[in-house]
Amino acid sequence: MIELPVFPIVKESLLMPFRYLPELVQFGWIPFAAILAVDLVCFGLLREDVSRGATSTLMATAHFVLFTPFSVAWTKLAIRGRQAVANHPQFSYSRTQWLYLLASAMMTAALLLLVGTPYVVVRYGQRNFDNQIALLGEAAMMLGLGIYVIGYVRLAFVFPAIAIGRYAGISAAWKQTAGNIERLAAILVLAYLPYWIIGQAFAWYMAYHPPGIIDAFRGCINMLLIALATTALAGPALAYKAIVLDEPQDEVATRAVGAKQ
Repeated sequence: MIELPVFPIVKESLLMPFRYLPELVQFGWIPFAAILAVDLVCFGLLREDVSRGATSTLMATAHFVLFTPFSVAWTKLAIRGRQAVANHPQFSYSRTQWLYLLASAMMTAALLLLVGTPYVVVRYGQRNFDNQIALLGEAAMMLGLGIYVIGYVRLAFVFPAIAIGRYAGISAAWKQTAGNIERLAAILVLAYLPYWIIGQAFAWYMAYHPPGIIDAFRGCINMLLIALATTALAGPALAYKAIVLDEPQDEVATRAVGAKQ
């Protein structure tokens, strides 16, 4: 079994936006410009008293749809280098992008089922001052979150496999991450953590400003940070490359023989 080198993978993931700045701009400017437009629409809807829940749902959906082509291109770049995206379209949907989006939607649906449903129970108990129902909902929510996190980490290789056209099913992804769940979880967290810290620091520095030029500037920077955080998917992509694609052939042969016996 190959043990993932956590820090070298995280380092490479964080350096990729600098090393591949032309590709970052090439594949990122269209979804970034589009998500800014959607953010502007949501701002207008909030001014018209549309619920924040509705606008947040719109923003999340738009992010998934708009950044899926970028995610596929960036994953290919992380795994196979510049030659893999030399003729890659800037923004398009083919079978690969649709399958990637479907996988993202299924992960989101699982999160809503395992965590969102118990949260509704918690809110019901709180509104009706029923502590037992609220506690039951909280326990179910924590259990659901734990199940989701484990499942997400174990199935993290689904996305890079789809991006490079090597998807072999959920069971294959589950087996490929066996024995590396803690290291893979560390890669997922550490690859994203700097963007989260910078975002929190920026929000604290800017504080609140009424609608205007400063608030619009803050919104643009927030969207930029969210877009840059998407590059963190290079972490699991590089982990997939290390375990699946760079695996020594003797280990593959040994496993194959063991499976036949």
